[in-house]
Amino acid sequence: MITIPSKVKYLSYAGIIPILMGTIGSFDLNLIDNNINNWLVELGMLFSAVILSFLGGCLFVFETHSKSEINFKGLIISMCPSIWAVFSLLLPITCFLLAVGFLTTLERERYLSKLITLPKWWLRMRFQLTTSMVLLLIIMGFNV
Repeated sequence: MITIPSKVKYLSYAGIIPILMGTIGSFDLNLIDNNINNWLVELGMLFSAVILSFLGGCLFVFETHSKSEINFKGLIISMCPSIWAVFSLLLPITCFLLAVGFLTTLERERYLSKLITLPKWWLRMRFQLTTSMVLLLIIMGFNV
């Protein structure tokens, strides 16, 4: 069984907390002030965009790692998550677009894992985190 290093796992899963808070805020609960609910939703969407951009940086590193010749097309593709995140924030269907960005980025990582050596636990962790992020973003998207 592939084990994700505990320090990596805890820090990575802690990144879901702001999105979970945004999802809770999207339910517009009466227990929480409306301004706080709106702030939580904004926090969830902005933090999701930051994480998606961070994953683009990971793709950039993967594109340059362990290859005899750096592929310019791959470098351009690795910048797409950051650009996608910014444009997603500007459109009314932000959460759904961010979810698509996370799924696409995971698929690119799966593709690159056939070309380069990633840590054995990387894709397992990314699948778990992407699944969580996409579900939370879709729930948030239907509520806002």
